[in-house]
Amino acid sequence: MKIKILAFTALVLLGTSLSGPAPAFSAPEKLTLHLGGQYCNFYLDDVTKALMGVPGVQHVAYNKTQDQVTVQGNGDKLKESEVIQAINGVKGSSWYCEAHRMP
Repeated sequence: MKIKILAFTALVLLGTSLSGPAPAFSAPEKLTLHLGGQYCNFYLDDVTKALMGVPGVQHVAYNKTQDQVTVQGNGDKLKESEVIQAINGVKGSSWYCEAHRMP
């Protein structure tokens, strides 16, 4: 009986040491950019759609009075250059959007 208990204890201890550390989760990251462009404020749904297609983006919020967009997402995947590129790609025949880093 003692051998079975020792064997079981050894398996449990060995199993936990082989499983490695618990995976680390990155904290959500916020990125705030200045939003500009001709008539862009009328096409925020298009901007949101483009931003939600960027890897890591989880939430998009606007401050229309200050012409700002705040993107929240996974800190490991969220890249400012990809967010800016997505916003700059939103345009129509007589309107466009552009994003700039905040000073």
